[in-house]
Amino acid sequence: MRLQPKRRIALILAGLALSGVVLAEDLGTVVTSTETPTIDPAAMQALNRMGAYLRGLKSFSLRADDAVDEVLDSGQKIQVTKTVELQVHKPDRLHADITTDRKAREIFFDGKHFTLLEPETRYFTTVAAPPTIREMLTAVETKYGIEFPLADLFQWGEDADAAADIQEAMLVGASKIDGQLANHYAFRQDEIDWQIWIAQGEAPLPLRYVITTKNEPGEPQYIANLTWDMQVKPADAVFTFTPSQDDHPIAIVVQDETPATQEGAAK
Repeated sequence: MRLQPKRRIALILAGLALSGVVLAEDLGTVVTSTETPTIDPAAMQALNRMGAYLRGLKSFSLRADDAVDEVLDSGQKIQVTKTVELQVHKPDRLHADITTDRKAREIFFDGKHFTLLEPETRYFTTVAAPPTIREMLTAVETKYGIEFPLADLFQWGEDADAAADIQEAMLVGASKIDGQLANHYAFRQDEIDWQIWIAQGEAPLPLRYVITTKNEPGEPQYIANLTWDMQVKPADAVFTFTPSQDDHPIAIVVQDETPATQEGAAK
């Protein structure tokens, strides 16, 4: 993505302890604890329920507003922000608008081709892609080094061994994200701490998560706030890139190889 941790959240969202401090259900009350860190089964069940719900989604749109710390050699932290707007129809359609402090990108996937467009210059590249979103995300990262924002949402809970990485898990308490009731959970692993806010009710969607990378200088954080629309049904045309006379095809670099124009890049 990027500056945030490169591990899949399906693997890394598992372990934040608050240095022995446990927040009670009344968020105004702080209770200190010296007990041995434990894994709360209810916190793990909440993750499993959320993952199952995400895997069952068919069509949705999502806006993510996130911020990540960039740690300078001096130790000073510089925060970089990004907005990602997704339109999805699973298993084989995806469109993304990605805007950062420094650049913008647009991504199209129609079940056959992956296109990456730079809106400001109108340069684009199109390559053949596997038939599903999950396979496409893996392929473009492996072959071209392109890490897709929020890729974790399409893979959450599919690694049965991920739970073994969790050292601590707990419910922090009830909270509100943009007026929506959520349960706030905290987890800890060897290299990261992370927190997640899961919506209460029948749609246990992740509304916010925070990842702290402990094994990097300055312990940078990544924070994302998620806004969902479950009613939208994007038209197929949204996912297909059709170049105009103002668009310019370019080569894409295969990792560890010299640049080569991809077959079908201009199609």
